[in-house]
Amino acid sequence: MQQEYSATDSSEVHTPWLIEQEFERTGAYHMERDEALARERIEAPHLPNVLRLYSWQPAAVSIGFQQKMESIDLEACKLAGVDVVRRPTGGRAVLHINELTYAVIMRANPAEGIYAAHNRIVQALVNAVKHLGETDSPLEVTPASTGRSFSATYAPGTLTNVACFASSARHEVTWKGRKVIGSAQRRFGEILLQHGSILLTDDHLLLPNLLALPVQKREEMHAMLKRETASFSDIFGRKIGIEEAANAIAANFQMQLPSSIKATAAISLVD
Repeated sequence: MQQEYSATDSSEVHTPWLIEQEFERTGAYHMERDEALARERIEAPHLPNVLRLYSWQPAAVSIGFQQKMESIDLEACKLAGVDVVRRPTGGRAVLHINELTYAVIMRANPAEGIYAAHNRIVQALVNAVKHLGETDSPLEVTPASTGRSFSATYAPGTLTNVACFASSARHEVTWKGRKVIGSAQRRFGEILLQHGSILLTDDHLLLPNLLALPVQKREEMHAMLKRETASFSDIFGRKIGIEEAANAIAANFQMQLPSSIKATAAISLVD
């Protein structure tokens, strides 16, 4: 499904948004399409920005483009019927099952900086999902400083450096301090590609069983994920399906960004 939205502003010229919804496609398909859309726009500035909303079939574990494959228990994934795929963006392991994935491909103003662009995207998502219902506490984007040591959180060998949702650091979408959306960004010249996983259920708690960890560490990570995360089921007090969440975002996602910018070097944002 494709829809085209135009954002308007009297002071600037903006590109329209192409919105795609594709459900139950393989992880390999989604990752290849996202990267192809990004690379296609490097030489074609007339092409619209893209918001893709999708689900995975079969379920899959995705890892960041710099993450070691050795962190995944490939045999456990095979036995569970779970694919393993590498994302073109950064970040850590995510289990894609009964969750909604978004991908934003757009031209970005390098003067904004990585986190400014990231925050504009996630704030647009936060505003869009408000249409799903009332909550007893708002979704929030955490500030640049959270009191947690970034280097310690993502230090090699720590559980928080293995799984995306194992911790909430700066610039995260949270509910009552618990992480709801995990995102990772990479830039291809002038083009920004940002991926994110939106938790709809608690099925992400199965991830530790698919990682190359001893039993005790799997139990620790399971407890950490349960403590540190929240799903749309928790937030809205009812089950929200993949298509309902996608439709709400597609109908209400509005961003206004400059249509022409200067080139910038390739950068990645680790979630």
